[in-house]
Amino acid sequence: MARIEREWQAEHEGAALASELHKVMVISHRQAKGFIDGRCVTVNGEMAQKHGLRLKAGDTIKVAFDPEQTYEVLPPARKLQSGPFETLWEDTHLLFVFKPAGLLTVPTEQAGEPSLAEAITESFRRRGFKRFNLFIVHRLDRFTSGVLVFAKTPEALHGLKKHFELHRLQRVYRAILVGDLPENSGTLAGHLIEHAKSLKMSVAVARKGPGGGKRMPAGAKEAVTHYRVVERLPGHTVVEVKLETGRRNQIRVQFADRGFPLLGDQVYGTESPLLDRQALHAELLGFKHPVTDEQVTVTAPMPADMEAALKALRNQARIQRATTGVKGEEGIYQPTESRDHKLKRVARAKRYDDREPAPGRPARPRRDEGEERPRRAFGSAERPARPRRDEGEERPRRAFGSAERPARPRRDEGEERPRRAAGSVDRPARPRREDGEARPRRTFGSAERPSGPRHEARDGRPSRAQAPGDRPARPRREGPSDRPTRKPAPGTGKPKPRKP
Repeated sequence: MARIEREWQAEHEGAALASELHKVMVISHRQAKGFIDGRCVTVNGEMAQKHGLRLKAGDTIKVAFDPEQTYEVLPPARKLQSGPFETLWEDTHLLFVFKPAGLLTVPTEQAGEPSLAEAITESFRRRGFKRFNLFIVHRLDRFTSGVLVFAKTPEALHGLKKHFELHRLQRVYRAILVGDLPENSGTLAGHLIEHAKSLKMSVAVARKGPGGGKRMPAGAKEAVTHYRVVERLPGHTVVEVKLETGRRNQIRVQFADRGFPLLGDQVYGTESPLLDRQALHAELLGFKHPVTDEQVTVTAPMPADMEAALKALRNQARIQRATTGVKGEEGIYQPTESRDHKLKRVARAKRYDDREPAPGRPARPRRDEGEERPRRAFGSAERPARPRRDEGEERPRRAFGSAERPARPRRDEGEERPRRAAGSVDRPARPRREDGEARPRRTFGSAERPSGPRHEARDGRPSRAQAPGDRPARPRREGPSDRPTRKPAPGTGKPKPRKP
């Protein structure tokens, strides 16, 4: 549709540009500011950029806009100066970005500092997305760098929330600890609690409850962290950390509680001249796509400040080795890694095409789609290849040796199975009865129970002969006669009178 253009001259001295548009064009103040931010307004031929630009009498104002487009007011300039962000991976539902250290993930309540979420939203709006929704899934600490994921659709948000609640994702961090960690790998398991006054996290300690036994204080949440030593430097240890749970400040608090705070951590440790923030970097984030169900793994490179700190520590290690006269690779820590662990790590990072073949083992050629896999030729000492049968061909039967079971003859359809002849020790075969013939009863031997006589219908069964110690049988009463009252023994009390 054609653009609409309006032009006039200002009549009053000192009027604000937005107010002039509001009065002359009969539009709202917000829409007038949107026209100015959308670069639709010129004053004396120059593009207007300020809402409160003071006009002079006789200034020529020209507005050219598209009536089908909505012009929104841009946020304040301080929110646009949140710094550039790098997009690592993006599709219709997810957005992976690199978060630099020192930038908030989301805006605070005071809304006075820039944040990554605001920078991303503004970037999409400048690209032409009128109604862009960015959903927050998780956060990183302000001075922690690394890969961060956002959801762009409600479907992705719902699936990612399930992944984080059930811990069905891979989160790998790289951290530099102060001190020499004694073990090469391990797990930190415990509970973290937040203090209401200082808002700092700490490791919760179980206390005695009112009913006995020890209980965790209210509000304590479980935190599990797995770590592996990657490099040992003078007075420092570089570790690879995998999170099983994602609590706030989890890595920083648990290592500081053990006595190995992160390098440069000014909250749970001490300041360092090597780094002005905590040496923590989110290196890898991977999970199954909540909508397409494919595996997505995104990595973020090490930031420049942590690389500089590592370079300085490695130089110190070289100086120490030179002064002590150590040569070669003696004393250099080399972490052990199993082949299965390496293959899993490579698969997570999706570096199949970049890996080199192992020494002494030729690289496996990649087959085209639909190409049949070649069969391996067996040696003389190996099992011979089985011949392939055509469709419908009967499988040949294996001939048994002399010591093996003879082959069972095949019966034709409808032929009766021959019965095995019973031996002297075997039970004699039971004769087959004709249809309707009664089954003969088994006769008991001399030592067995004699068969009782069969009674005819309505015939009284003979009572058993009573022994001297048995109780006499109770006589049967005829008709509605009263039941005789049993007399108590002398000295046992009076009988209770019967109710009428």
